[in-house]
Amino acid sequence: MTSVRNNAVSAALLLGWVIFGCLNSSVLADVAQKSGEKSQNQDSVDVDYYDESSPENMKAPVKPAPTLMPYFEEEKKTVYAKEDTEVILNCPVKNYNESQHMIMWFKNNNTITTGREILVDAALGYHLDKDMNLVIDKVSEKTKGEYYCTIMPQNVRLNIVLEIGEQPAADNKQAMVSASALSLVLALLAHKLSFGIVSLDNIF
Repeated sequence: MTSVRNNAVSAALLLGWVIFGCLNSSVLADVAQKSGEKSQNQDSVDVDYYDESSPENMKAPVKPAPTLMPYFEEEKKTVYAKEDTEVILNCPVKNYNESQHMIMWFKNNNTITTGREILVDAALGYHLDKDMNLVIDKVSEKTKGEYYCTIMPQNVRLNIVLEIGEQPAADNKQAMVSASALSLVLALLAHKLSFGIVSLDNIF
């Protein structure tokens, strides 16, 4: 009886080990399969990964646009205006680029504008037009003087002197004298031609 019982226990233990072995093999196979899938997915990620910082993917640096050198065709000019009238002080800068340069206005070394910003008392009547020219609403003793249209950061400037009154007629008189002299010469030439004193062949 004891022998039969021992044989039954042995058989039960053997059956348990067989079942455990089967289950263990199944679990190990499942783990190995999942591990293989994970490795495959990782390889796929590595293949598809795009590294922008890698040398072969670096874009060529964009060269900045060359900085234009602004300039004025004259260094100084004088503007005349009647008192209590509006006057526009022009800033005729060449090679100006709004993205590279900034126009500043000064009067007697005091800053009037920085870009579009007016830095002086509004009572003086300064403002800018669309071309960054300085507009003075009313010319007066307070507004006359030396102005500077300055292009930054190159610090290129045009000196403008604002005077009250009318432009002197000296230049006009000189032009009138020159025109009168030319008219006189032409009149004498026509007189000599009419009397046969000279001929066109002798002139040309």
